[in-house]
Amino acid sequence: MTATDGEVAQGVIDLSLVAALADPRAATARHRRRRTDQIDDQQNAGPPTVSVVIPTLNEARNLPHVLPLVPEWVDEVIVVDGRSTDDTVAVARELLPRVRIVMEPLPGKGRALMTGMHAATGEILVTFDADGSMDPREIPRYVYSLLAGADFVKGSRFMHGGSTDDMTLLRRVGNRALTEVVRRMYGGRFSDLCYGYNAFWRDVLPYLEGRAPGFEIETHMNVRALCAGLHVVEAPSFEAERIYGTSNLRAVPDGFRVLRTIFSERRSMARSALPERNTPRPPAALGGIDVGGRRLVVPTTQRDLPVPTRTTSVAICTHDPERWPDLVAAVESVRSQAAAPQEVLVVVDHDVRLLARATAELTGVRVIANEDAKGLSGARNTAVRHADADILAFIDDDATAEPDWLERLLAAYDDPSVVAVGGAVLAHWDLGDRPAWFPEEFDWVVGCSYRGLPEVRTPVRNLIGCNMSFRTDVLRSVGGFDEGLGRQGANGAGCEETELCIRVSRERADARIIYEPAARVWHRVPSERSTWAYFSKRTRAEGRSKAHVAELVGTDDGLSSERSYVVRTLPAAVARGLGQAARLDGTGARRAGSVVAGLSMVGWEYARARANGRAGSR
Repeated sequence: MTATDGEVAQGVIDLSLVAALADPRAATARHRRRRTDQIDDQQNAGPPTVSVVIPTLNEARNLPHVLPLVPEWVDEVIVVDGRSTDDTVAVARELLPRVRIVMEPLPGKGRALMTGMHAATGEILVTFDADGSMDPREIPRYVYSLLAGADFVKGSRFMHGGSTDDMTLLRRVGNRALTEVVRRMYGGRFSDLCYGYNAFWRDVLPYLEGRAPGFEIETHMNVRALCAGLHVVEAPSFEAERIYGTSNLRAVPDGFRVLRTIFSERRSMARSALPERNTPRPPAALGGIDVGGRRLVVPTTQRDLPVPTRTTSVAICTHDPERWPDLVAAVESVRSQAAAPQEVLVVVDHDVRLLARATAELTGVRVIANEDAKGLSGARNTAVRHADADILAFIDDDATAEPDWLERLLAAYDDPSVVAVGGAVLAHWDLGDRPAWFPEEFDWVVGCSYRGLPEVRTPVRNLIGCNMSFRTDVLRSVGGFDEGLGRQGANGAGCEETELCIRVSRERADARIIYEPAARVWHRVPSERSTWAYFSKRTRAEGRSKAHVAELVGTDDGLSSERSYVVRTLPAAVARGLGQAARLDGTGARRAGSVVAGLSMVGWEYARARANGRAGSR
């Protein structure tokens, strides 16, 4: 990428500007070389440092709602002020004495951000707005994704777990249309485009530079990251309304500037001399930043890593003699792990013949009879009672684990605040492929990961029962699984792991539950579960289970993830299906119809169960 006169005019307060007047290209190259040398020195020095960059313009009344919420472990907070006429600078210094103030004489949010990012010294840079619409307490979510292997993390208000209270209908439609243009021109699967909450490693900054003086800066950075081949990850984010003042955003004019940026970036990147970054960034093996405010050492090289001392038990609960071949395959996949477990527990749920066969024929495992109430929750609680290891992992009897499954789960436990880790569950259809009408957003119907879940190691509310693990002492301290929830035979009920994870988070304020999609298992989906009858039965059972969970833990916690799933993920699935139908793909309309029908059945059974529960309590 070659610098231009316009790039130099972005207001970077640096001595290299003097030289730029004579030779802007040479000056910018020297600046980049110097920054690269600093990056190398920082990476060899130890754990990564974090800088936060906040552009401001007359935000004195909003800063008290922003700066005190920046985590204490952030190494550097930079406020880039764009000629404010109120007390923005004085208020910033009063609220946060360690703040660095950088003045940007030229107008525009893009110029202010670039100035602040060049002035920052941290290895990780985080950017967000000063108007109170973005919560600094989300910073650990972004940093954690970077430590897990991402190059660039962009906030999204429209993915599963995100939302906004600050967008008009016109802006929503415009943002969606512009996002679709980027997806078609550059690829990727962005769900949001014009949002300013971002985080990235400093060494990718040269890929993000360019001419974007105003609100189009977010689009500029997002498109550049795609074109450069960076590993881009979206993080769910909540956008509140601006607290005080009036936004400088003008929907229509700024929308056209964004559209112009989308098209101009294709030409800019075509002339780039920077190499594409196709080498994956290795994830940090230690947890990085703790939500509670403690800095955890993150080694930068493999030789710095301590030898793990954890022990692991793996539990496989079984109840159906017809699944015997699946059970044997599950046991073999666990015994073949690269990180071998200390023990494998096979818990048989109240079936004497199956218990006798497992005891006689399975080798290298401990076979135990369910000592608690019949059902999956009782069987799991029996495993909790008998496990001898520090970590207890669960896998279904009709699933097989990839060889590095356990190793990837255990890696996340290097962070002491992590109490549970789960992974991705991939569908292995007996039919060979999913039915044409079956939407990916409803793969939870067959016990698998569904479209809308994170694509990189991320904190979540709850895990998927087929692929999850916990610290054994945590399971025991909270009393294990609720035996009033969970599957009993073929009744299709569930949500016992959801309730358990919510209970763990409530009882341990600093607890983190992590979803690691790289820890994968394959879940067999027999042909009888590929039918509309099973889809209907399972969605209705889910509605009843959600009602039970909501009664136990309240709707705020019990339905927190489901709200964004219903409001964001499912409407996008319907729109995608109808778009495919418009292109004469008949299966698109069928999938859209399945989404609407599935949601309706879940909602109907949920409402009916809640009404019956209230009537019973009266």
